[in-house]
Amino acid sequence: MLDKIKEQIISGLKQARESGEIKAEQVRSIIQDAVSKTAGSAKVGAEELKEIARDAVTVSIREMEKTGDANKKHITAAVEGAVNGIKDFQKKAFDAKEHELQQLSVHLSEEKEKLSDSVRKALEGTKEAADTFSGEVKVQIDTAVTDVKLKSAELLGLTGTVVKEAVKKAIESGKDVEQMVAQITKGTTERALAGTRFSAEKVKDISNEVLSATMEAAEEESSHIKDASRGAVQGTREGIAIAVDATKEAMSATGDKAKTYTKEDIIRTKKDLESIEELFIAAVRRTASRSGEVGKEVLNDLADRARETTADLKVKAVQAAETATGRLKELSKDAAGKAADLTGKAVRATAKEAKELSKRSFDIAKGALSGMWKGAKEAVKKGREKQ
Repeated sequence: MLDKIKEQIISGLKQARESGEIKAEQVRSIIQDAVSKTAGSAKVGAEELKEIARDAVTVSIREMEKTGDANKKHITAAVEGAVNGIKDFQKKAFDAKEHELQQLSVHLSEEKEKLSDSVRKALEGTKEAADTFSGEVKVQIDTAVTDVKLKSAELLGLTGTVVKEAVKKAIESGKDVEQMVAQITKGTTERALAGTRFSAEKVKDISNEVLSATMEAAEEESSHIKDASRGAVQGTREGIAIAVDATKEAMSATGDKAKTYTKEDIIRTKKDLESIEELFIAAVRRTASRSGEVGKEVLNDLADRARETTADLKVKAVQAAETATGRLKELSKDAAGKAADLTGKAVRATAKEAKELSKRSFDIAKGALSGMWKGAKEAVKKGREKQ
């Protein structure tokens, strides 16, 4: 690795010198290009990148010492070139991974669409099966098909539509509207979050969809807007709480009931659980901002008092997060010890770097100030001489 980068840097510096006085921009460019190419020519890790940067700076400065070009500007250019070369290499790797993730996202969307279509076909098939029967059996099959479809509403992209139409029916009935809406939104939220890995993003999407659909229904009906608003907030919150409990149970399960939770899964889930209360309040306020005057007033009032009304949800989320912490310790006691050791080293390294950089920042400021003072003194001196 050293021989390869040494040859390229020495050759580049020689060519630059032959064309005239060597410039800092040339030094920076030569070393940056050499480092980037060397890093990209083989599989390298953090330690190898450190070695490449070290070798590049060492070789370039020693070469410039031979020709008397190792001044402050050229040394700074050499360091910048080495760092920029590593950045160039890593940026290419980052861009490639980002492109890969974008393609994966498109692929996942396509697969979800296929899954949705498959479920629709299966439901159509079961519906056709019902038509081959009559009487009570047909009624029971039809009911079962409808119930299964309701459980699959999120996958089928029907969540918002189902909530909107159900809320309209509750408003049209005119009886116990708030309680009915609470039950509708609770059930919908619970079903939409069931059977999937708990995530803050999913909770946010479902909350927004359920709350927005409820308000649209109430405002289109121009009736029971306050009742619908209160019921929607209550029901959505309770549906999320059920999902939180289910997540806690899944993470603490053992034996055949245990789900596969990797260390990364648990860390992410714990973080998501800790953000649930704020996320839910944000969803209520977001819906309020898109609602009419009556709904906006009720929803904002509920959001203002959310610290009280979300107490149960917050308690459940905290308990689930504690379960995640316990599970994480069980799964990775050794890894946690290593991580703590690495974290400690990182903290010490960061503190050392901060101290070094703060001193340099102070020295630069001091130097600039000294230059100002020197200039001021010289100006005063010249002024006196003129007098």
